[in-house]
Amino acid sequence: MEFTRSEFYMLLNLHPSDRPIWLVGADLSGATLFEANLSGANLIRANLNEANLTGADLTGADLRGADLSGATLGSADLSGANLSGATMPDGTKHP
Repeated sequence: MEFTRSEFYMLLNLHPSDRPIWLVGADLSGATLFEANLSGANLIRANLNEANLTGADLTGADLRGADLSGATLGSADLSGANLSGATMPDGTKHP
């Protein structure tokens, strides 16, 4: 699944606040998600290669099998996130 910049902006900013964002398999490679609220997001198998997630709130996010290779995660909050099988920024696989 791919989004235009406008579609992604609308998704992040207009989704109901009482529901997590569902982005299973989404291609977010190279996306600028600086300080984005992705808490509880379903990002299973999402492509976040080279994405800028600096300061993003990923608490409780489901990142199983996601590709985070080359992603910038400085100050991102990953507490409670499921990273099983995710490819980490340094290219290693999370157990």
